[in-house]
Amino acid sequence: MQASRKMPGVSQGKKLRLSKLQIPLPVDDNQWFWKLVDRSRLRLLLVTGYENISHGLVCAMCERWHEETNSFHLPVGEMTITLDDVVSLLDIPVVGRLIQDDDLHPNHGVEMLVDHLMFVMGEAVGQVHGNSGAFITYTALKKQYETLSSRCNHLGDEEDLSEEEEELSCVRPACVKTFLLLLLGYILFAGKNSKTISLLWR
Repeated sequence: MQASRKMPGVSQGKKLRLSKLQIPLPVDDNQWFWKLVDRSRLRLLLVTGYENISHGLVCAMCERWHEETNSFHLPVGEMTITLDDVVSLLDIPVVGRLIQDDDLHPNHGVEMLVDHLMFVMGEAVGQVHGNSGAFITYTALKKQYETLSSRCNHLGDEEDLSEEEEELSCVRPACVKTFLLLLLGYILFAGKNSKTISLLWR
């Protein structure tokens, strides 16, 4: 085995303290949160992770991975990971149109942060320019989620909202979107040393 080969990021969500997030309990008062999470069909990612792994198996699979063909070369033949494998292993849907993995323009990243995740313009610009593109740090994303979650906790039932509080109801979708981006980043798109996530997945 090559000693220089890096181990893949394992249990990244645990490392990044996904369990430390203040996630609303699935009770009637929090249906505004769980309805949107369930609509995304990503709820099962909350229980996805690796508590115990065989490092020998992971190292062996890394040695047999060929980047040129994106497949494992095993004694029984060549094998690759299919979308059906992703569905079976993670129990998440693989539906809809294909997302092009192109770099987003920085201005588009700023718009996404402001319009969808309720960042202040100055903070959004700082994130995009500080990360050299349409990326956001997990630290900033986690802080924004906690801020939005705290604001949501102060909202009453939607039927009883005053006009001023009604304006704050846009905080709820932004809170859920921020949470889902954290969830995707922690579980699916985080590398071992990655500190940012692409806003493409927003």
